[in-house]
Amino acid sequence: MADTGPKRVGFLDEEGGRVPARVDSPPIDHSEDYHGSEGEREKESLAHAEPEHSAPSVDLERRRTLCEAIGVENLPVFNVQDRDPETLAEARALVDRIKKKYGFVEPDRGNIDNPSINWRGGRKPDYTIANLQYLLGKTKNHKPGSLELIVENLVKKWEMEATHKLFHEWETVNHSKYTVQANGGKVFSADEACWVGNYNWLLDAVNKDYYDNSKETFESSHGRFRYAFLEGFPWEVLEVFSGPPRVAFSWRHWAVFSGEYQTIKGHGQTVTMTGFGMILIEDMKVSKMDIYYKPDDFFEVLLGKREVQELGETGAAHGEPLILKMAKREGSGCPFHPYTSTDKEEHRDSSVNG
Repeated sequence: MADTGPKRVGFLDEEGGRVPARVDSPPIDHSEDYHGSEGEREKESLAHAEPEHSAPSVDLERRRTLCEAIGVENLPVFNVQDRDPETLAEARALVDRIKKKYGFVEPDRGNIDNPSINWRGGRKPDYTIANLQYLLGKTKNHKPGSLELIVENLVKKWEMEATHKLFHEWETVNHSKYTVQANGGKVFSADEACWVGNYNWLLDAVNKDYYDNSKETFESSHGRFRYAFLEGFPWEVLEVFSGPPRVAFSWRHWAVFSGEYQTIKGHGQTVTMTGFGMILIEDMKVSKMDIYYKPDDFFEVLLGKREVQELGETGAAHGEPLILKMAKREGSGCPFHPYTSTDKEEHRDSSVNG
């Protein structure tokens, strides 16, 4: 079906005004929304999950501060599903600029260029825009070789496989023992987990008025969040408390709510949730994964039941992106958030080497 959702809403000029995006850009390719499995799943459509869209909202202040921090005049609003070569080249240039300026590295999701992989949707994913949003919003920059970085990359590779590869081709899990569970609820077997998809087992116990996984498929669940979080849904490890075989860690998941969820339109606010995870590693493969967090609080922001600032009362992290903190330390300043000695004390635990 024709795509009615926006892909890029253009650039912000020096006064914060909108400069339209190119009009010759092709429609968004939604092939990655059709995550077919070995059988009939290839034929399933997302038509029932696709809402009508207006232009996405943008937090102008946030984008201005990021522009100043990375030294660019404009920061495009990229849609994570966009596969236009020129758009990806723009995103790649920003990724490379950030990496060079701040010493960041992109996530390692393994060899996605392997031609033998049978990708869901028929082609490999492109993580350029997803990586850009991760670099722009992450609060930690783990040292190379650290347990935190190893665990973060393991989970990112697992998520890539769960989203884009057929189960028999996953390399991150023990296929005969693999189970997953969220908040002490139902234990999903390997067959169940790969069939329903990550969103549906992770949200199994959430308030059904907020998200009813009994009415969602693998495909529709991904579509629902892609239309809410047009720029992506980044994830990072905060801290690792124990190493293999039982890995215990805290994590952060965030997104710019510039699309819509259940007809509620976002206005560019950054919505964050944090949680705790435990992974059992056997023979360097994931045998069991347990995730703990409070999804209801997150959904209440998406549904307009509470303001994003109220998440601070629920224990959710509100760490400032490293890019902004580092820019302040370099003396570049920020016209909207003056850097004070109090800020230094509050953010000491989230240093560059966090």
